[in-house]
Amino acid sequence: MSYLTKKDQKGKTRQIGKRGFRKGSYFTHLLKSAPEGKSVVDSRHELIAGYAMDLDPRIKTLQVQPFTLDVTTGEMLHTKDQLDRYREKLKTRGRQASLYTPDFALTMQDQTVRIIEIKDAAWIDFSDSYAGKIEAATELLKVKGIHFEILAGSYEDTLPCVQNLKLLHSINHQMNAKEVPASLLDLTEKLQAVRVFAAQMHESAEMLSVSEIADGNRLTVTQVCMAIVMGIFDAPIWREVINKKTLLSGAADDSMNCIRYEHFDLRRRT
Repeated sequence: MSYLTKKDQKGKTRQIGKRGFRKGSYFTHLLKSAPEGKSVVDSRHELIAGYAMDLDPRIKTLQVQPFTLDVTTGEMLHTKDQLDRYREKLKTRGRQASLYTPDFALTMQDQTVRIIEIKDAAWIDFSDSYAGKIEAATELLKVKGIHFEILAGSYEDTLPCVQNLKLLHSINHQMNAKEVPASLLDLTEKLQAVRVFAAQMHESAEMLSVSEIADGNRLTVTQVCMAIVMGIFDAPIWREVINKKTLLSGAADDSMNCIRYEHFDLRRRT
């Protein structure tokens, strides 16, 4: 699901990066972000949610600020050039647009699309005007067969999920580097045995610490974290900071539940 083409010289409808550091933009690299991976988000909440999405195996690709929607007409604008021309057209007609730009568009492995809005959990009481805009956007996207949801989370450097997602996101980048790290090559050689080990843990509902799993499989702590990213082990990333004593469970063979972006929403965590 990629909206930009080589002809779209002005880029996306929302030019967050061009507003500079005055607004506190965050530049990051999300491996699943189309088309080039480089992304700019405008809050720390979007940043950490983006990390969760990048690690969620159910997501095939994602886009940041994918389009702008006029909630009064249903017009969907994918580029800054389209938006400029649309505004000029409305201006000549003496009209104004009511525009809404979502934070993320996710294309799932089953090719369905989800539109995501990220909010600070401390700010979920929307104003009447904004609530109306969100409600209108939800209905318009529903007509187009597109799922829309709002996730309300928190960002504090001390939160377990923030520390864990930063760690796993960094490890994920190491695993996908052009030059494959020696630790990943070593893990790959042991992968079949590690999967069997995890399957046995899952079957017996046994939980072992990171250090116990590392010692039992001749792995490093970093390699165990790589296995978490790969979905081999399930870690309580939303509840406690991963360390050598953290208890992990073995994931089922068909598991895609280890890291789910929805758990960024404080209202959904268990």
